[in-house]
Amino acid sequence: MKNCAPALCIAVLLLLSGISSCRNEQGASAASEEQTLDRVPEVMVAEISRRPVHKTYAAVGSVSPREVSRIGPKVSGRIKDIPVDEGDFVEKGGLLMLIDPFDYERALEHAQSQLDQARASLERAERDLTRMEGLYRATAVTEQNLQDAVTARDLGRFQYNQAVTAREIAKRNLHECRLEAPFSGVVTAVMANEGELTGPQTQAFVMMDMGTVKVEVDLPEEIYSSIRAGNPGAITVDAVPGQSFEGTITKIYPTIDPMSRTFTVTITLENPGLKLRSGMTARSRVVQMVRTDVLAVPGDALIRGEDSYIVYTVRDGIVQRCPVSLGIGGDNLFEVTGGLSEGDLVVLRGLAGLKSGTRVRIAHGEDSPES
Repeated sequence: MKNCAPALCIAVLLLLSGISSCRNEQGASAASEEQTLDRVPEVMVAEISRRPVHKTYAAVGSVSPREVSRIGPKVSGRIKDIPVDEGDFVEKGGLLMLIDPFDYERALEHAQSQLDQARASLERAERDLTRMEGLYRATAVTEQNLQDAVTARDLGRFQYNQAVTAREIAKRNLHECRLEAPFSGVVTAVMANEGELTGPQTQAFVMMDMGTVKVEVDLPEEIYSSIRAGNPGAITVDAVPGQSFEGTITKIYPTIDPMSRTFTVTITLENPGLKLRSGMTARSRVVQMVRTDVLAVPGDALIRGEDSYIVYTVRDGIVQRCPVSLGIGGDNLFEVTGGLSEGDLVVLRGLAGLKSGTRVRIAHGEDSPES
């Protein structure tokens, strides 16, 4: 028994040594596998899908109101009240200026009195004519007497019509003492003061309709045939960073400027909240051409080759070099006419050093830029 104890100890030591060696080999193998995985390049991909592609053209213009009105009174008088100031928004029909109506109220009263007298005279002349016609049929008066009655009736009718016209003019003049906004808009200039005398030749206000605005931009003549009224256009302004306003081409001028070789288009857009102001610099992207339902590849995936563009696709973790044919190009998306199929994954980030057959890892957070 004493001779067996040393041998047993040796056996235990050998067993523990083997277990430790095995664990070291497994750890080294795992570390080696992790290092190999770290050397596999990581890429970001996007999936090829069908979507609209817009070919656009950039141009710079200025924001201007849809409608500008320079407003002045139609009657003369002393200004009694100006309830608005520059920068105020006024609804259509809102009061801009009130001219003292006293003289015009008296004129309307006088015109009404003249009308009442003319009506009474006409009614008397008509009664006299009716009576004269009866006497003439009874041969009690001559034909001249009848004609005199007809003439009196016609004169009374003429005077009555004149009185009606005079009353309407007096009524309109009294109404014109209230200078009202012709449309809903912003008062941009006030050129009159309370207490001053004013008249029909005086310009008192400038108003702008800023609820809808327009931007006119010049485009090169080579794209004239591809621009259509109704095409969309996106507008950004330096004064409102981070926001884009959608508009529509509403007018294409029919002539080309022989000096600049450009033509002008008008983009009309809504202006909610009146964020856009007249004179702001507007940067526009006018849609020149649209493909509504085509295969599209992000521009970040394209690499310029000798004869065409190429992309790198990923399938089962392996990269393949793939030439592609392109149609129209947008800002970030290009129409694919050959070389790719719907559902293919193309590399967006991590293109440096890629070759066909390279094994890659796809990064999380796949990106797919819009046009």
